[in-house]
Amino acid sequence: MMQSKAKANQKERGQAAVEFAMLLPIFLIVLFLIVDFGVGISRWVVVTNATREGARLGAVCGDGSDCDPSVDIAKRVATNSSGLLTDGDVNVYYLDGPDSNSDFGDRGDPVVVESDYEYQLITPLKVFVGIAFDSINFSSCTDMRLELPVSGAANPNGGTGC
Repeated sequence: MMQSKAKANQKERGQAAVEFAMLLPIFLIVLFLIVDFGVGISRWVVVTNATREGARLGAVCGDGSDCDPSVDIAKRVATNSSGLLTDGDVNVYYLDGPDSNSDFGDRGDPVVVESDYEYQLITPLKVFVGIAFDSINFSSCTDMRLELPVSGAANPNGGTGC
């Protein structure tokens, strides 16, 4: 009786190691998905809020104020993005609103602020899942109505808004 029990224990000796080896990749994939999803959502929120802050500055920064909309809006977005965006990642343009003239930058016309950020995955998820991408592009677009008219406002990119 004693001998047969010892043989049974000897046959099951590597069972835990085999089970661990089978479950480890699945556990790592789930862990990497959670980490990348959390960090990605956090960066998307930062970029969206920075763009919104730039549009708000554009709405109140016009003639009679002490700011230059063409420079200060992009700087404000870059500053509020916690280093994720640069001035070059931000596009600012004006649309002609529902007024009788065809001038850009009248009071009530929209100012549009767009930004693009490429989020690089921070975990080696590509190795485990075999996905075809290692980055995700976050685009944010915010428009607000001008509270003050802006002289020299234009739409050089031909943007149509958000």
